[in-house]
Amino acid sequence: MNFYIASSLINYEQVRNLSRLLKNAGWEHTYDWTLHCPVKETDVEALKSIGEKEYEGIKQSDVVIILTPQGRGTHTELGIAIALNKKVYLCHHDDTYFKCDDNTSTFYWLSQVNQLIGNTEDIASELLKL
Repeated sequence: MNFYIASSLINYEQVRNLSRLLKNAGWEHTYDWTLHCPVKETDVEALKSIGEKEYEGIKQSDVVIILTPQGRGTHTELGIAIALNKKVYLCHHDDTYFKCDDNTSTFYWLSQVNQLIGNTEDIASELLKL
């Protein structure tokens, strides 16, 4: 299974941990943006290159995993995944994102978006059941 993980830059260690768990089970990470964390280069060419690699990573994935709390670019990645009809797993530590209130988004309720609750290990366990 090919996967891409979208999240905030501040969550790079959580992303690395989930990636390791999935790769240990034989899954393939299509693009690991955490290689650039903490971000040291912010010039236009570096950002463009990373953005293109992230887009390609999403395109090559079977599933896109969204780890919260998300960053600015995460909703862009979510939109790309939805537009490309990828299976999406939106993962949050509790159910606060999955109630009909100010913490949610209409896009969290689309048919290709699956909601998972738990810590990194719980999420990996659920994903590995696919």
